[in-house]
Amino acid sequence: MIPRNLVLIGGDIVTPDSVIENGVLELRDGVISEVAQNISRQLNSNPNKINCYGKIIMPGFIDVHTHGGVGLDFADEDPDTAAELSRYYFSHGTTTLLATLHSLPMRLLIPALKRLAAHCREYSGTSNIYGIHSEGPFINKAQRGANAESYIESPDEGSWKKMLDAGSGFIRLMTVAPEVAGIASVIHDAIANGVVVSMGHSNAGEEVAKRAISMGVTGTTHLFNAMPPLHHRNPGILAQALLSDDVDAQLIADGVHVHPDIVKLALRLKGPSHIMMVTDSIRAAELKDGQYTVAGNPIRVENGISKLEDGTIAGSTLVFEKAVKLIVEEAGASLPEVSRMASLNAARSLGIDHLTGSIEPGKAADIVVLDKDFKVWMTIHHGTVRYTAIPQPSPIRENS
Repeated sequence: MIPRNLVLIGGDIVTPDSVIENGVLELRDGVISEVAQNISRQLNSNPNKINCYGKIIMPGFIDVHTHGGVGLDFADEDPDTAAELSRYYFSHGTTTLLATLHSLPMRLLIPALKRLAAHCREYSGTSNIYGIHSEGPFINKAQRGANAESYIESPDEGSWKKMLDAGSGFIRLMTVAPEVAGIASVIHDAIANGVVVSMGHSNAGEEVAKRAISMGVTGTTHLFNAMPPLHHRNPGILAQALLSDDVDAQLIADGVHVHPDIVKLALRLKGPSHIMMVTDSIRAAELKDGQYTVAGNPIRVENGISKLEDGTIAGSTLVFEKAVKLIVEEAGASLPEVSRMASLNAARSLGIDHLTGSIEPGKAADIVVLDKDFKVWMTIHHGTVRYTAIPQPSPIRENS
């Protein structure tokens, strides 16, 4: 492990508002201590210098919606799954994430919540798994997407209380369909217990969506997907998600779930301050094409696209740095805009933007270093290098 006191020299440092070219980023005791351009002064201040010339230095990615990868799913019963997936996400620049569970029957959901909560509790500060996103089970069967219909539950306060207890304070986000009968009391109690509530897998009309937002629902799960398309005489959940400044929208920027031109449209309508990039990745991510399962359903992956037997898109095989590349090259987003959509907005949504999500002095040293082709070169979490693409980063010589 490289020491926690580091100086990253020469990279282009991306802040929410600008790019500092050939800058200096100093990390001390796991915290960002200085962001500067004065390279000569910094060269003699710290022996642990990393040559980042030609690289892009961004805040570590924050993914609030991801189910797994490399053959693993957060719903798997093996207690080592979370730790293995934590390492996988570090290799793709993700320094904070919510382990996302698809809809499950209570007999499976409660143990899964307990396993993930135990991981978050035991590895707090070293794992990048910050908490849990429960994507269901209180969703609309008509918009179930890849979720098994038999796994979707009717809202019930007793079931929700069991979920809340099993999560032990680590359920940070829950996706619900605001139109299903009985959901209002669950929404109220979830928000009262600090859970961010997001609308998704829903057929909600205009009034229902507006009422949910007035109740404190602040998110939309994978915008455009698992919801009715926009209709000029029937502006439902999608229109409200696009129009409301009180709602942050998850966006899967893989070029499959949402066409790049529609990504551009969303950027114009919502602005980069209210979009959160997510992967919605499944166990097939980083694996070869073939047959897999997701959310209790068999799927087939062809050319990296995962679908159910009826052709419904079923999650993604996306890794976060590829989403960054696409949204820059295909949708025309600037690097500061990407830093907000890939990190800061999610941190704000979770109430931790004072701790992480942007490159600013005093925040956690959660950093991803990318090459110019947006491949992950290094991931730093709380000041510790957790992944590097080369055996040892290039040192800076004092006379360089």
